Amino acid sequence: MILRNKLMAAVGTLALGLTTMSMAPTAHAATPASWVGPAPAVKGAVSGGTLTILDQGDFEHVDPARNYVGSSLDFYRFFVRTLTTYRTVNGVTELVPDVAADLGTTPDNGRTWTFKLRTNLKYEDGSKVTCADLKYGTMRSYNDDILDGGTTYAKDFLLNPTGFKGPYTDPTGDLTSIVCSAKGDSITYKLAQPVPYFAYVTTFGSFSPVPKAKDTKQNYDLKPISTGPYKVQSYNRGKNMTLVRNKYWDPKTDPARWNYPDQIVVKFGYEQNALEQQLFSDSGEARKSMSLDTNVITNLSEILAYRPMYKDRFFSFVSPYARYYSINMDTVKDINVRKAIQCAIDLKTILLAAGGTNAGSYSNSLIPSSIANGYRNFDICGRDVHKKPEAQIAAAKALLAKSPGAKMDLILAYRDKGVEPQRAAAVQQALQAVGFKVTMQKLPKAVYYTTIGQRDPGVVQPDVMQTSWGFDWAAVSGIVPALLDGRTMTASDAHSNYSRQNEPSLQLLFEKADLITDAAKSDKALGDIDQKAIVDFAAVMPAYFETSNFIVGSKLGGVKVDGGYGTLSPLAAYVKK
Repeated sequence: MILRNKLMAAVGTLALGLTTMSMAPTAHAATPASWVGPAPAVKGAVSGGTLTILDQGDFEHVDPARNYVGSSLDFYRFFVRTLTTYRTVNGVTELVPDVAADLGTTPDNGRTWTFKLRTNLKYEDGSKVTCADLKYGTMRSYNDDILDGGTTYAKDFLLNPTGFKGPYTDPTGDLTSIVCSAKGDSITYKLAQPVPYFAYVTTFGSFSPVPKAKDTKQNYDLKPISTGPYKVQSYNRGKNMTLVRNKYWDPKTDPARWNYPDQIVVKFGYEQNALEQQLFSDSGEARKSMSLDTNVITNLSEILAYRPMYKDRFFSFVSPYARYYSINMDTVKDINVRKAIQCAIDLKTILLAAGGTNAGSYSNSLIPSSIANGYRNFDICGRDVHKKPEAQIAAAKALLAKSPGAKMDLILAYRDKGVEPQRAAAVQQALQAVGFKVTMQKLPKAVYYTTIGQRDPGVVQPDVMQTSWGFDWAAVSGIVPALLDGRTMTASDAHSNYSRQNEPSLQLLFEKADLITDAAKSDKALGDIDQKAIVDFAAVMPAYFETSNFIVGSKLGGVKVDGGYGTLSPLAAYVKK
């Protein structure tokens, strides 16, 4: 969950219901009342008013087939419902049915999944949501040549005996592995391999209903047809978005959403310090505002010094987001050069640029230490980065000396957002200290991940990319395959495998891991791959796991840390009278 997504500690809950729940849900004797709806009322909440969200950059995508960024995955739930979803209430996060009426059953240990469906859902125009719409929503995700940016899980996991390529490429074709019941009250997915955690996979937008007649292809990104409590009234890319109530949403069918504000206005284009100061000062519009993309940096020391004064509107929590650097194995082919990059990167200066130890903690892995079965504390460039985060300049130079004529000109890509330019500058300085020439590539937030994922040989690609990831569910299977499995890539799109990792020996390990259905054993096998990819092949350089620090306006209530997406969520927010 670029977003993407999920492990919480610090503000109430650690580890989601995901870690304590069976990875293969089975049939229930009766549907729990909490799955039906409505969502539990928020204590003290009132209806009315305008919730304002102030962000530095626009959403990369809100088309459900293209969305794979944590904060927008949470936000677009205001108007997008998926087969299953997460619900956080009183600090406890659990997986719940959404368009589905249950969490699915599997008769064959995860190779075939059937979900009952809610049969009384409607779109914003009053038309009925159907099983065929749900199937079509998945089918259109196969046209990722046009609808880029989304997850690849549907293509990765579903059987596709006819080689279906998507409804735009193959308008008369069919994805035969998705079958609707005769009455349209259940949907069955036939998978190419057992996936015991499939009910978590279906929280993503490629498992949301889209009516074929309303599909506007790339323009769907501007106005998805709503199934949630709000609908998009207007969307001016890069400027603003306004959501208003969807009168056809029925809270009695929805266990995970609320609709307290009359409208939600999102404004884009703010500068980090100015936005932070506006929220901190708590005046005017800011009193009823929050941000989805702006951590407190400049004012953090004052807030922490006088924390009781801000206790009702300051949120500090251990984030699931790994901040790391992908090294492009398509362009940096020499292993000595990739290892030299790892040695040269100075984690201490990176974390200082991000705000110091209040902004995160050093990491050697893409896997958080809370996933004990998968995480292991290995050295990178001969050092334990937790104890010795500084650059290893001599080691980097020694590696480069082994490869005369090595690639020394590097392009470093980073987002123009928050403290990311400062972090990138710290990396540039560190790489230059060992002899690299570094060209900086600053990219807008709204196109960043799409751009760095481009793999077309005709496009100039960055060599090192400043990237981040929060796991898709609380297991190593929600991290390592998406970031390092070469099978997720196409010739033109690396998807979330930004390092373009495709080493045969690692790919063989991925194939073996596919066959493991025990969650703990899967974590261990994929943890082995994580270590080998970092230590043996230098595909990535981890930097730190983030600590998120957000401040909201004093006139907002119901804002909460969402365990499903590792974000500060507006989903239950209300405007105080």
